[in-house]
Amino acid sequence: VMVYPHVQWLREAELKHGRVCMLAFVGMIVQSACQIPGLPQEPDWSKTLETMLFESGQVGQLSLLQVAIFTMFAEGRFYPEDSWIGQMKREPGDLGFDPLKWSKRPGFDLKKSQLSELKNGRLAMIGIASIFANHAIPGSVPFLTGFYARKPEQKGAATGSALCGKTGAPAAQTSKTERRYTTQVILPALQWIKTGLKLGELQATELRAKNLAGVDVLVGKDGSGKLFCVANLCPHIGTPM
Repeated sequence: VMVYPHVQWLREAELKHGRVCMLAFVGMIVQSACQIPGLPQEPDWSKTLETMLFESGQVGQLSLLQVAIFTMFAEGRFYPEDSWIGQMKREPGDLGFDPLKWSKRPGFDLKKSQLSELKNGRLAMIGIASIFANHAIPGSVPFLTGFYARKPEQKGAATGSALCGKTGAPAAQTSKTERRYTTQVILPALQWIKTGLKLGELQATELRAKNLAGVDVLVGKDGSGKLFCVANLCPHIGTPM
């Protein structure tokens, strides 16, 4: 029985993600310690893209363009055609890149090297996910505390000194939609519809089907006698469930 996606596609995707994460992990760690002279000096990996685009001028923008062109060439040249159905013409991850001819040397164990790359790629993917998690939730990953972790901003935090007193933070600006559709605007537009049932007519766990304004509903009581009403209407797309 053929299962899609084929294992060729899955292995190709795993190797590609692992290689990208190995490069990214090394780049994040090295960049935090040293930067290339003449290029923007930004040790915080989370701010690098913004710095390259908006603060480094033409040097940073051309550098990103160079990376984009190389990526487009590599993706186009080594596109895994028909890997989804298991008919790719090459082995997953085999790009034919071996300038030093390591695989041609006597005694070279290709299978062992492939397994080593696969394991290191998986470990790098976990490492990248850990760095992102620590960035979003400082202290969530051991040994990464302080590695450019960003604490969530506290709303209404007060600042100031004992001499001048505390000054409250400015109120957060609300969106145009939030300012327009307030509770005072929405509630008057709602309408109560009578079911024609009295509270005492329903027993605990009893259900009654009704049609209210074209919507099928179930009116009933739970085991404790608490009244509820459920509509046969999806709240997301407005279609019957």
